[in-house]
Amino acid sequence: MDNAEGGSLNLFMKGFDWIATLAFLNLLWLGFTLMGGIIFGAGPATFAVNALVKKKMNQGDLSHVFTKFKKEFKEHFKEGNRYFWLLTAATLFIYVDIRVIQALPQNTFIQLVVLPSLLILSALVIIVATFTLGLYFEFGESVMKSLSDAFWLTLISPVAGIMIVHAFLIGILIYAYVPALIMFYSVSFYAIATQWIMSKTFRRIKRKKVSNSY
Repeated sequence: MDNAEGGSLNLFMKGFDWIATLAFLNLLWLGFTLMGGIIFGAGPATFAVNALVKKKMNQGDLSHVFTKFKKEFKEHFKEGNRYFWLLTAATLFIYVDIRVIQALPQNTFIQLVVLPSLLILSALVIIVATFTLGLYFEFGESVMKSLSDAFWLTLISPVAGIMIVHAFLIGILIYAYVPALIMFYSVSFYAIATQWIMSKTFRRIKRKKVSNSY
C-alpha cells in the first residue's frame, strides 16, 4: 500500500515538475523573443526551448534553467535565426497565396484543387519544420543539412508526420478555448509533444540501421 502511494506521489511530483518547467521555459521563450525584437529572438529562443526539453527528457532533471536557456540561446543564435527566416518565408508564401485565392471568384477548381493543395502544403511545412528541429538536435548538423534530411524523413515517416500535425492542431484547439495558456505553454507544449514523437522515430531509424549493418 505504501509503495503504491509512494509511486503515485512520485508520479504526481514528476508531472508537476514538467508542468512548472514547461511554463517557465515558455516564459523565457517569450522574454528572449521580445528581447531579440522578435525577428532576431524567436528562432534562437525556440531552439533553446527544444534543446532544454530534449535534455530534460533524456536526463530527467533540469536545474539552473535560466542560465542554461541563455547559454542555448547564444549557442544557437545564428542557426536559430536562419531557421526562423526560412520558416517565416514559407509561412508568408502560404499566407499570400491564401489571400490571393480569397480575392478570386470562387469556383469548383479552387475549392476542390487549390485550397486542398494549400492545406497539404501547410501541413508539409509544419512537418518539415518540426523534423528540421528534431534532426538538428539529434545529430548536430547545420539547419540547412537538417532541412534537406527533413524532407526525406517526412516521406519515410508518414505516421510521425500525421502525429506532428495532430499535436499542432490540438494545441491550437486548446489555446482557442483557454487563451491564457498561450503565455505558458504555446511553444513548450508543442516542443515536448513533438520531441517525444521524433524520439520514437529516430530510435526506429537507428534500429533499422543497426539491423541492416549485420
